[in-house]
Amino acid sequence: MDTPQQWVAESEAAELLAIKNSTIRTMRRDRRLEPGTHWIYATGTPNGPVTYNVTAIRESMAQRTKEMVAAEAQRRAALRKEKQDSIETFSNDPSVRAGS
Repeated sequence: MDTPQQWVAESEAAELLAIKNSTIRTMRRDRRLEPGTHWIYATGTPNGPVTYNVTAIRESMAQRTKEMVAAEAQRRAALRKEKQDSIETFSNDPSVRAGS
């Protein structure tokens, strides 16, 4: 069963996410948080108070974290391969690699 979305004020959302109020505002301004999904105008007017869906933000941040960690692992593997391939060996046997 789906849990209902809970929309909370900025200060409570920041506290629940363990970040500063300014950080959550920056995330919203930089469009790392999607309007209508992660935040809404509570009164439906552009200058009204903003409320946040903490569950949706956590899910999005978890997905981004997974993507960033995977990208970093790929980057490191490519660097490792590049470094390994740049090591000169003096064997004529193609099956012998540096570090073997």
